[in-house]
Amino acid sequence: MISHISGVAPESWAMRVAPFGTVREEATRKDALRVSRGRALVRITHASVGVTDALAVRGDYLMQPVPRFVPGYDFIGIIEHLGAADHPRLSVGQRVAGILPRMGAHATRISVAQSLLVPVPDSLDPVIAATAPLDAVTAQFALDALDTKSGSVLVQGAGGAVGAWAVQLAAARNLTVFGTASTRTRAVAESFGARVLDYRNPEWIDALRKMTNGGVAGVIDHTGRRDLQRVVMPEGRIVRIAFEGKQGHQRRATAAGFAAATLRRYARPAERICSTPMLVMLHRFAYRAALGDILDRLDSGTLTPPQPRSYRFTDYRKAVADVTSTPPGEKSVLVMGH
Repeated sequence: MISHISGVAPESWAMRVAPFGTVREEATRKDALRVSRGRALVRITHASVGVTDALAVRGDYLMQPVPRFVPGYDFIGIIEHLGAADHPRLSVGQRVAGILPRMGAHATRISVAQSLLVPVPDSLDPVIAATAPLDAVTAQFALDALDTKSGSVLVQGAGGAVGAWAVQLAAARNLTVFGTASTRTRAVAESFGARVLDYRNPEWIDALRKMTNGGVAGVIDHTGRRDLQRVVMPEGRIVRIAFEGKQGHQRRATAAGFAAATLRRYARPAERICSTPMLVMLHRFAYRAALGDILDRLDSGTLTPPQPRSYRFTDYRKAVADVTSTPPGEKSVLVMGH
């Protein structure tokens, strides 16, 4: 059975990239909002905007190699209709969060698999909730991939979007957390308990080895630097969540980094890739558990979110342009107006 609420497809708008570097607000095709068995129609109320979106818009993101796509991985929204199925977790009118395996969240309504939806606690501010899904779940998955029960870890970019969550989550696991940061982001990392090293200091790796008596148990990294192997104990791991590249060459840097890290899976120290979109696609139960846990901790106050930096949906281009200059400790959030 395929249906729409009240039998009529509602109006919906999306920010579509076509060609690269250009974003247009377009009406969503009515057939794209059909709700079949196992899917839901969600009216999106809030969606985060991050560096990945800016890369994708300009055509420098590996997982969006051709234009005509809608950016945005994560969202907060309200279920307007459910396809035929018995899902006790979900109901019409319920506020939910989700991460898409492929982009598409920068829209006012989407048809989405019910297996991607996680209820948002009633008392949690949806703007606050919108700062968390992709970044916090990435941090959670990266820590799980480290498989470290004790000792110390290094978080690269500890004051950044994913790093700040990783520092908090690692500290909650009773791990000693070291982090790299710049002068600009240092205060954010330190506020969550990280012992911070300035990555611009050419001797920071030697300093960390000395501070840890030979190295940490694991590293969460977004740079792809090969010399990080020097700071990890032989039995430890490096988890790569991203790879740095020059503007215009990021897709190539990501592909090369992914291949190199895969080949070093059984090296000493070993390396792992943490791609949240891929994990969401392949491991729905683990994804829902991780996102649900993050939202519950936000609701209880045991995790501290970044300060939302709100933009109207119609100010989308400014939101994307501002991503690289967003102050430390803040997160850009679209507030839908349609």
